[in-house]
Amino acid sequence: MDYNLGSSVVLTIAFSKKAFPIDCTLDDSEKKRASMFRFEHLREQYIFAHAFKRRILSHYFPFRKASEWYFAQTSSGKPYIKEDIAFNLSHCTSSVAIALVESTDKSAVGVDIECFREMDDLESMIEMVCHPDEKQQLDICDDRNKGFFKLWTAKEALLKACGSGLIDDLDRINCRQSLLSDQSYSLHWQGKQYCLKSFSFEWGVIAVVWSADLLVSDIRLDDWASGVPVSEAFCI
Repeated sequence: MDYNLGSSVVLTIAFSKKAFPIDCTLDDSEKKRASMFRFEHLREQYIFAHAFKRRILSHYFPFRKASEWYFAQTSSGKPYIKEDIAFNLSHCTSSVAIALVESTDKSAVGVDIECFREMDDLESMIEMVCHPDEKQQLDICDDRNKGFFKLWTAKEALLKACGSGLIDDLDRINCRQSLLSDQSYSLHWQGKQYCLKSFSFEWGVIAVVWSADLLVSDIRLDDWASGVPVSEAFCI
């Protein structure tokens, strides 16, 4: 598959709302990590997510078998591969998403997936992590709980793109635009310009962030819930 469109690129998000039968292609380090989970359901979720990651990489870049991918980590702990492919993985319970794009920049993309659920500590979380502009917009949202998850996924996708992981002052990040629509928008963070787009579903939300240096022309959203991709394309 040719991802290059002249000087532009296609960013792909492969996701599944639920787990499906998949070959376990994990390497020894991943298997060791899986064995450390105390609860079986967490172990199974980890195995599925990382087997999915390997299957997706080999589906879109078939020059390497699923079991042959080697993953290293940046100094901040963000996984990457030596090939000129930037990727990021997210999973929540049995749901999983991976974003990938051709790039030498290992901080080119971040993704987060969350399933909607009721939160007993919703108000305290809003107070802790939301920017004042976000709080103001949440006050007029039809569904405050779902609105919070849209903000949370946006923030986490941004932090996963730059590789910093969660920070204490999440309220510095202003993702109010994510509450207004699912259209992509620009966001400046740590001296770098990013683009952010959310995808809302009845069951949850996916947010993807990519470096503005990437000339992304289209986003390909592939639903793998049936075990094979069902595609939808979005122009930027």
